[in-house]
Amino acid sequence: MPVLSVAAFGRRLGPWLPRDAGGLAVAVSGGADSMALALLARDWAAQRGLRILALTVDHGLRAESAKEARQVARWMKAAGIPCRVLAWRGPKPAANRQEAAREARYGLLRDACAAAGIRHLLLAHHREDQAETLLLRALRGSGVDGLAAMQPARALDEDFILLRPLLDVAKADLVATLRRRGQDWIEDPSNANPAFARVRVRRALDDLAGGDARSRAELVAHLALTAKNLARARLALDAAAHALLRAVAAFDPAAGIAWLEPARLRAADDEIALRALGLLLRTVGGDPLPARLERLERLLAALRGAEPVAATLHRCLLRPDRGAARILVCREARHLPAATRLAPGSRLLWDGRFAITVPQGLRGLTLAPLGRHRPDDPARPLPAAAWPALPAFWRGEKLLAVPGLDWGRLPPGLSVTFGKPW
Repeated sequence: MPVLSVAAFGRRLGPWLPRDAGGLAVAVSGGADSMALALLARDWAAQRGLRILALTVDHGLRAESAKEARQVARWMKAAGIPCRVLAWRGPKPAANRQEAAREARYGLLRDACAAAGIRHLLLAHHREDQAETLLLRALRGSGVDGLAAMQPARALDEDFILLRPLLDVAKADLVATLRRRGQDWIEDPSNANPAFARVRVRRALDDLAGGDARSRAELVAHLALTAKNLARARLALDAAAHALLRAVAAFDPAAGIAWLEPARLRAADDEIALRALGLLLRTVGGDPLPARLERLERLLAALRGAEPVAATLHRCLLRPDRGAARILVCREARHLPAATRLAPGSRLLWDGRFAITVPQGLRGLTLAPLGRHRPDDPARPLPAAAWPALPAFWRGEKLLAVPGLDWGRLPPGLSVTFGKPW
């Protein structure tokens, strides 16, 4: 089997990593894929003077998980890679455990990266994972976005970016890489458990290949290539959706709201219009996940109708203005963040919408939704529906500033910018 060299690994990672990246984190489960990733990343980072940090999660779902996490930490120490073991504490859900574990894992990894001052996390998904993801999503009736499967780079926010440099590498090559290096790994028994859909899909690939390893490798390669081609199509569709959105909506970044002209959506192709509408809702609502397609379709049909539209969808409130010639799209005043005491020198993405940077030495400040408070004489006129979800800054009981209304005065060095304009 081919062995993946450090140079070949670098050619896959380099295009996705900015020159000013100060370090890399690697998610290491102990499986062959992530162990190979950690060793390759270590060697590549050493050539460039980049620091590296291994992160392994003790999910607590199996009795062996704590022991396995300790073993990973020992291997990382022997390899000269600093390692942190992250434990998922608390009760585990009885239903949807895999999905809950995934969310918990990414939450722990994100927090650990933030604590270490590292923005880029490497994940070990490989060619077989990509092929299986494509098939799983096809079975769920996914469109182009879902069938494009996983991407080499994905920014969950500006300070947490997932990189997958092994998506076009066969698992067998990663195993051969470890064997060449004399490195052992852990076999996770859940990878053979047919209770999981991914395992059943894996076995279906074996059946389609008739048990022949070469045929299976070719099948996997073709499926991964299909995902890559669909990813290219998705980029083209997204570009068209961005262009349409710029034409039909005006965005107010200070308040995080938009004004939509629904009449201009009528002539647009359905696919492009739905993408533009979904992007608008994600941007204003601050939810990184897409809205359900069937709900977007109903909303688009309503916006293309003759009657004014008032609706709520995907954490957004839509209200007609000026005889429905345009529609206000603002954050719905539900499920907003609780009041947050701002730590000196911290950075955060508040409600998935506003990037907050707190200067060193600034203490005693609280960030919370404006809610029912009504500051007198705001400098910027905004519809009342948009007020409750605006970020507001307090010192004790005193309201200091509401940037979205241009009201009050922010302390020096405190910055508030909308995090995800289209």
